[in-house]
Amino acid sequence: MANKTKSEKNKPKRKTLRADEYYNSKTKRYEYHYKDALGKERVVSSYRLEPTDQLPKGKRSGKSLREKEAELKVQLENNIDMDGAKLTLLEVIDRYLKHLYNRKELTHNTKVGYNTTIKTLAQYKLGHMEIGKIKPEHCEEWLSDMKKKHRGSSIQTQISLIKRSFEYAIDYDYIVKNPFRRITTDKSDSKKMEAISIRDMQRFLEFCSKDAHSAHCYDMIYVLFWTGLRVSELCGLTLDNIDMENHLIRVEKQLQCINHTHVVLPTKTINGTRYVPMTDGVYECFQRILKNRYIMGDIEPVCYDEKGKAYEGFVFLATRSRKTIVRSHVEEYLQNCIKRFNNANSDNPIRKFEPHICRHTFATNMQGLPPKTLQYILGHGNIVTTMNNYVSAKPSEQQLVEINLLAASINTN
Repeated sequence: MANKTKSEKNKPKRKTLRADEYYNSKTKRYEYHYKDALGKERVVSSYRLEPTDQLPKGKRSGKSLREKEAELKVQLENNIDMDGAKLTLLEVIDRYLKHLYNRKELTHNTKVGYNTTIKTLAQYKLGHMEIGKIKPEHCEEWLSDMKKKHRGSSIQTQISLIKRSFEYAIDYDYIVKNPFRRITTDKSDSKKMEAISIRDMQRFLEFCSKDAHSAHCYDMIYVLFWTGLRVSELCGLTLDNIDMENHLIRVEKQLQCINHTHVVLPTKTINGTRYVPMTDGVYECFQRILKNRYIMGDIEPVCYDEKGKAYEGFVFLATRSRKTIVRSHVEEYLQNCIKRFNNANSDNPIRKFEPHICRHTFATNMQGLPPKTLQYILGHGNIVTTMNNYVSAKPSEQQLVEINLLAASINTN
């Protein structure tokens, strides 16, 4: 029997094709012709008809035509938008966020958080994959890679947005299932913010009050420690927010830096609008702050909100320029004071901390207040946030003193 020619060797064995299945002799691929949910003519192809077929030499492996047909059947039965399924995950997130922004107002910080998620996801393969091709194993691989560089709380924030974007894709018939449904992570590996001890707080404040280079920051830092204000809320205080007669601070706005411009924004949440009582120490600080407040050239710094409304009379101004300050300025002042304190107390330094730790310290020191009262003062919508995220357990020596005082009062009664 004569040997087969080269062309006959490469020619596949004749197979029984189903309706709408074809073999394209030019491309040497099997094809399936169909109409999508919108009636658009489409074609999928593969070098193999069945999963068990041998792949032609030198060709990349992929799903067989019959496997692709089975997936298409599910998609067609569920009216899946084929073009939507080809969008990348980043493109779907972009669509979801536009949809979300049209539905409700979101805070500046929330939007910044979403942008951070997008920038981070853009560094991973998952963000650039077609959403219809993403499987749970791809999501698990992403999670494994994320854990090498990011903390649990940061990862969970990203998971939340990605999950909601997949749900959006399901609602709009891009995909059938959410491959991120079972993806989660443990936030316990995140570093919890710990309050400064009462002793260290007192030592630090006393130093700031006496040190020639730190004294100008003393009242501001004292107010942060003893009011629990967010830094942006402190920066946003105007003269009409300070009720010296009733010893109250009206918190109704915040000042943040957006694109190098100081912008007045609403409070972080609806619960952020509140009255914060002044301790006697805070009252004395505001007496000095208001008495010593001055502006250069009698020109009040003016900031605007996102609607163009002007605000002036800001309580806290930069030491030299007398312009408004934002978080970065407060951070700089605080770090300089800590550095000076530690240089002067090298045998007993304090740890470095951010302005937000002052808020945590206030919450810890004031946990003797009724929980709902503390929740209101901090501007939280949920008592769980107050008790789990802000209140730290007091040091053992302080616990010992307090438990003995309580035991003594019970025995006395």
